[in-house]
Amino acid sequence: MHPNFSQSSLLFSLILFLLSHHFPCSLCLDDFHYSTCTSHFEFECGYELGKIEYPFWVYGHQAEYCGHPLFKLYCEGEHAIIEIKSRKYKVLNINPKSQILRIVTMEVLPREHIVCPRSPLMDSTPFNYTTDVEMVAFTLTYDCSSIGDHPGAYDFSCTMNDSLHQAYLARNLSVATELQSRCEYSAIIHEFPVLVLELEGLVNGSSDDVEEVLREGFEVQWTADNAICKECVGSGGTCGYNTTSNKSCCLCRDKPYPNKCSSMYPSSPLLFPSFLYQSLFSVLVLLLDSKIRTGIIGLLADSWVFGRMNLSNIFVLCF
Repeated sequence: MHPNFSQSSLLFSLILFLLSHHFPCSLCLDDFHYSTCTSHFEFECGYELGKIEYPFWVYGHQAEYCGHPLFKLYCEGEHAIIEIKSRKYKVLNINPKSQILRIVTMEVLPREHIVCPRSPLMDSTPFNYTTDVEMVAFTLTYDCSSIGDHPGAYDFSCTMNDSLHQAYLARNLSVATELQSRCEYSAIIHEFPVLVLELEGLVNGSSDDVEEVLREGFEVQWTADNAICKECVGSGGTCGYNTTSNKSCCLCRDKPYPNKCSSMYPSSPLLFPSFLYQSLFSVLVLLLDSKIRTGIIGLLADSWVFGRMNLSNIFVLCF
């Protein structure tokens, strides 16, 4: 019998064992796209928002392929910001289950005097107002004598072009138009979203602070390849965005896929867990003669560095 036959047979059996067993993905080296988008980070200005998940991503903490380009979040001072049609909104809440986002225009955040509101623009965006939102109108008056109380209108002050103006929140456009007719100079903001619950507080008298109603923001529901994302998560991946094809994709532990992760992970070339490298290395040191051992050690060292093992080279050396 060849002196190295029993040693080679044992090595051959060990390699067959490694090839025929599926080891947990947690033991393998994850693809950098997957690990980048699933790693924990501290969102300094948005800690109250909870875990940030696709389609949202945080500029400065995550790569752009971790989320949809229209859902980029970033910090501006203490505020978590999202931009929709080049306008900035503070993010107040994110509900991933219902896919509802509560935001507020930056104009109404100042405590001393808010900036006179402008109508948000949501057309041709992934966002739609929810049923908990009601549209109101504003009448901005200029150099106008006192209008006085009016049913369905609530007064407040706001600034525009560094000037302070008397303004009125009107529940509908007809009331806003009537108020406008009482002044020589005035303007109407036709549609502005507020939460129904907050508006009811003004109506029933439990609140008389228009500014606080506006600061509570409004809700929009988003859509962003929901079906693809659900299929991806179900296969063990996390949703991402292909910035080349401008489509959603599935980031998996071995590599990105168009829709869902492969059921045949790990795929070729074979990915070995680090503890198996150590075990195989130890067996080789004990079994092989010095010449073969030297060649194998060199191959293992290269494989350890690159995270890949070329089994054909090992077979050539051993048999």
